[in-house]
Amino acid sequence: MKRKPVFAALAAAVVLAAGGGVAAASLGGDGGTSAASGTGTGATTHERAGLTRTGADDTAREDRDDDRDDDRDDRDSDDDTRHGAGRDDAARHNDTDDTDDDQDDDARERAHDAAEHKAEAAAARKLAAPDALAAALAHTPGRALSAEIDDDQDGRLVWEVEILDGSGKLRHVDVSPSSGKVLGAHTERGDADDVRAAKDLLTGDATSAAKAARAAAAKGTVVSIDLEEERNGYWSVETGPGEAEWSVALDGAKVTQGSDD
Repeated sequence: MKRKPVFAALAAAVVLAAGGGVAAASLGGDGGTSAASGTGTGATTHERAGLTRTGADDTAREDRDDDRDDDRDDRDSDDDTRHGAGRDDAARHNDTDDTDDDQDDDARERAHDAAEHKAEAAAARKLAAPDALAAALAHTPGRALSAEIDDDQDGRLVWEVEILDGSGKLRHVDVSPSSGKVLGAHTERGDADDVRAAKDLLTGDATSAAKAARAAAAKGTVVSIDLEEERNGYWSVETGPGEAEWSVALDGAKVTQGSDD
């Protein structure tokens, strides 16, 4: 009786029962055993397949997480862009508002100045500069150094005339454009050098303020006249309501465009 095949079969059965992972092979004839196998090939393959699937699932999840992160970043970037654009729009809007406010302020100021110059010219037409000078000099004799339509302390438009009197003092005389009457007079504290220069310039047959005003009246309504010391002296005259400036020479009363100061 041949026992080797029986022993081989029993050994294979024991190995399989023990979970050793041996795949027993066929048994041959006398003395022929074919034991194959090895080292748990079936179980390892399943495990590798499971690991492969797990790795693939993890990679897919990571890709999805990355995609979600990218989407969030894109949304955040879009939000930042929109917010930045909104801030830029707000800044531009504020700049535009500031520019409009400045333009409105300038327009109001120009309108106010134009109305003021118009009112001054209207007052000067009621009483011309030569007549206002004559009224002031009748009240306070001397040499007139300036005359100007301006607001007094009560907000009334008056002729303000500055006179260098016979004693060398500066006198301020207000004359009403409506009535031609003197409204008041007071002594001013003038600079000694200015007083001395006025005395030197207004000597002999030098053009007087009244004569210069009459010469410039051909150019418009005289609203101010002032003695200037530069270039051997001249009268600076303004006509309204357009604020044109003229120079009148002290010798001969020649009128030229603009002021020489």
